Amino acid sequence: MKARRIVDSVRKNWLPIVVCVALALPFYMFYLFSTMDRKSFIVPLAIDAQNGMVAASPFPRTVRVMVRGKPESISTLHESDFSAYLDLNYVAREGESSFPVLITLSENAMLIEPMEIRVSPEEVLLTVEEQISAFVPVSALVSGEPAHGYEKGAVTLNPDEAKVTGPRSMVEHCTRLQTRQVSVDGARGDVTAKVSLDNPGIFLKVAQGTVVSVTVKVAEAMTTRTFASVPVQFSALNGTLEPAGSIAPVTLTLRGPVLALEQYRPGVSTVLADCSGISAAGTHTVPLRFSLPAGVTAENGARSVSVTVTARSLEPDAGAAQDGGGE
Repeated sequence: MKARRIVDSVRKNWLPIVVCVALALPFYMFYLFSTMDRKSFIVPLAIDAQNGMVAASPFPRTVRVMVRGKPESISTLHESDFSAYLDLNYVAREGESSFPVLITLSENAMLIEPMEIRVSPEEVLLTVEEQISAFVPVSALVSGEPAHGYEKGAVTLNPDEAKVTGPRSMVEHCTRLQTRQVSVDGARGDVTAKVSLDNPGIFLKVAQGTVVSVTVKVAEAMTTRTFASVPVQFSALNGTLEPAGSIAPVTLTLRGPVLALEQYRPGVSTVLADCSGISAAGTHTVPLRFSLPAGVTAENGARSVSVTVTARSLEPDAGAAQDGGGE
């Protein structure tokens, strides 16, 4: 009976009741929001693209997520409770569009009520292109200088190209990839190193695990030195003959390793006139022979000289015949 009276009373006075509730609701909401606290988080912004299209223009790497709720509830929240992303999966062709920033919540955040969530920015203007792959040549970044007397030579890479994936326009304009630094500082021989590739950019990706073996040839540096007035000695002259005079000095041009030539000075027997083919007195053209350090060669134009020899005069008390100027 009591319940029936209440129902009848409500039916008779429904209008005043509705008016009272309507007037009380704003005050209740004001009270509710006045007791709510605010908190903001910086959250990484990801791209969800699984349909062959990818971002091809810069976009914010983070967004700000702002929440309002009861202090005791939102105090338990952390950045890890929110994930922000742009959904490119419904895009069918290349172009520029605005994409809403979407938020997903952790299980912990989904249990909090009431909670108001806002994100800034709410939308991101993004250029989208087809994702393609291509093999791009690789070049080595070589630094430093070999030890004194040595020089860098040829550089070989294995592999000499790598697979790159990314937006169509960027892959088509990517003509070269570069390795991380390979140092030859102070080297006295070939240098081989296994290195990764430098990051080609935020939009391009190199095949995971790509490592390049770089070999830099390091060899002795070569130089050329010229020496003036180098004496020429007779060599292998027949014992029955003797020089009719001395041989004019020659200019000697040598080529060889820097370390071999930088302190080198020609000796008295460096240049020899090979007289082994002379059998009679007279003037003859004979070849020059050179006594040089290992790896050093003579580059001077003169390869022969003219020599004059006479028959050796023998006296009754003369000793054994001597080689006039021979080695």
